[in-house]
Amino acid sequence: MAPPYKVCLIGSGGVGTIASLVLTKSGRAEVTAVLRSKYQHVAQHGWDIESVDHGTLTNWKPHRVVGSVADAAVDKDGSTVQYDFVVVCTKQLPDRNPVVPMIEAVVAPGHTAIVLIQNGIGIDEPLTQKWPRNTVLSSVSHIGSGVSGANKVNQIGRDVSKIGVHAGSADVAADYIAMYKAGGAAEVEFAEDIKAARWEKLLWNGTFNTVCALTRTDVGEIQRSKGRETLLVPMMHEIWNIAAADGHKLGDDIVQWMAYRLPDDCPYRASMLVDVENGRPMELEVILGNPIKEARRLGVATPVMDTVYRLLQVEAWKIDEAAKKQ
Repeated sequence: MAPPYKVCLIGSGGVGTIASLVLTKSGRAEVTAVLRSKYQHVAQHGWDIESVDHGTLTNWKPHRVVGSVADAAVDKDGSTVQYDFVVVCTKQLPDRNPVVPMIEAVVAPGHTAIVLIQNGIGIDEPLTQKWPRNTVLSSVSHIGSGVSGANKVNQIGRDVSKIGVHAGSADVAADYIAMYKAGGAAEVEFAEDIKAARWEKLLWNGTFNTVCALTRTDVGEIQRSKGRETLLVPMMHEIWNIAAADGHKLGDDIVQWMAYRLPDDCPYRASMLVDVENGRPMELEVILGNPIKEARRLGVATPVMDTVYRLLQVEAWKIDEAAKKQ
């Protein structure tokens, strides 16, 4: 049997912890998880997990838990670790915490494959520029999983994802998908056009996520208020048009399905709304800023997206100002 892949997973929140669990359960990966604020507690007590896919686990840990990427870069005797995969599950905040310097210590040029389980458009470009000989993969994830308290993970939505290649080897992608499937329960498929999968997910993230944050409404409220018809659907058409101009035509019926698939009493609070309510930075640039830049490059009009983006920039400024006073 081949030795397990060495995997460094950065960002062990609700999504990242389930990913580290799946990779560990595969028996094909030796996972080092990098935690920040929860490191001390999880290193001592592990995670308590309630999972729709994996059941109840108490005091669960991957192979190794560390408090920084620098610690992950070396083993216990101080030798440099050469990772086969670096899996990035952090929030995408390029103006605050860009991915390249964050992961540089654990990426071996020409060897380590980088897997981005993150939101947004254009997030691969800094990595392919920095490491042109490395494989860069995207995992477009549709999972419902969050963290509460010191070490509790609650996964309420199935682990479903599309994985594809931004740059490098499709064989490496196949190896990663096979490893992830071996962990059981997760539904994973290879995406020939991973950028199309990212644009498709943006139909949700660029509309419901942003407008709910701006209006302080949950999904049901924005739908009942007619904001679906006046804001969400027009924004979805703008995103569809950008994707098409970029060479990625999405399904003809996808806007109708995305806009009307949830009931009008849906209480779900979008992640960006939760960020605003808790005074945390939003993934504004990769979810709206980068797509708008693409629209300008491609000559696509985005009047509704432009307005929502500018208003959320004010919200982001308010969050920053409040943080300075703490």
